[in-house]
Amino acid sequence: MIHFERFEKRYGKFLAVQPLDLHVRRGETLALLGPNGSGKTTILRSIVGLHRPSAGRILIDGLDVVRDPDGVKQRLSYAPQRVTLPDMLTAREIASMFGRLRDVPETRIDEVLELFGLSDEADRRTREFSGGMLQRLGLAIALLKDVPLLVLDEPTVNLDLIGVDRLHRMIDEARSRGTTVVFSSHLVQSAMQLADRVAVLVDGRCVQLEEAPVFRAAVAQQTLVRVVLDHASDAMVEASRIAGADSAQRNGTQLSFTASPERRLEIIRAIEAAGAVVAEIHTEVPDWEALIRRHFATDEETST
Repeated sequence: MIHFERFEKRYGKFLAVQPLDLHVRRGETLALLGPNGSGKTTILRSIVGLHRPSAGRILIDGLDVVRDPDGVKQRLSYAPQRVTLPDMLTAREIASMFGRLRDVPETRIDEVLELFGLSDEADRRTREFSGGMLQRLGLAIALLKDVPLLVLDEPTVNLDLIGVDRLHRMIDEARSRGTTVVFSSHLVQSAMQLADRVAVLVDGRCVQLEEAPVFRAAVAQQTLVRVVLDHASDAMVEASRIAGADSAQRNGTQLSFTASPERRLEIIRAIEAAGAVVAEIHTEVPDWEALIRRHFATDEETST
């Protein structure tokens, strides 16, 4: 579907995206995961033709994004991270305007507004919208046309839990039609929940490309478990280590460790057997920095 062939992007002397070779498979959902400044937005804007490659090329269905921009644009929809829309128009008027540009029937406009919970707000001017509502409207517009490729830049930004759930439904709907989805995120949880594969980006370099089950397993292995006890001792820390805990340590009446999900219950039982009474158990999903530091960082550029 999408082929990056030694693609790179420079701004003057600054190398924003290091040479990238990547194949995005037709019908998959790929997450670009990394911090701000890692090159995610640059890559997405290059896919849709808003940036020209400094070297290499990007092909979509065999079409070069630079040489055949019109053909490429017919194959994709794009939702930017920051949505800027005419604030004197209503949500329905804006959606209808974009719909006419892409030959979309009015019935489809009603469908996507409902999908993103905007039916009751459709006749309000967007200057009255919150950031989350504008984000949902931008996503609704991106979904208007049934296209082979959806490109979404930080789609969960400004969304509450209900908005994120609607985004999940949007991607599920796209998947059911065989649509390829490429989205960026700095949130590990979003990549875990939405993607079929995850590309981890650091300083403009793809340091790892993982299938979703492998990625989720790595996250689970590095998830921090915090156990609040009635009292804690070094013997309990040692018992947890013997039972398979990694990075076990004690802080007051709390004992924390990392371990694979299948070993966590056994470890907690070992702590109890050492004389503790468990009051609370909490889990902490690692952020991208922890993942890169502990598992994903490599010395070689990933390509596929």
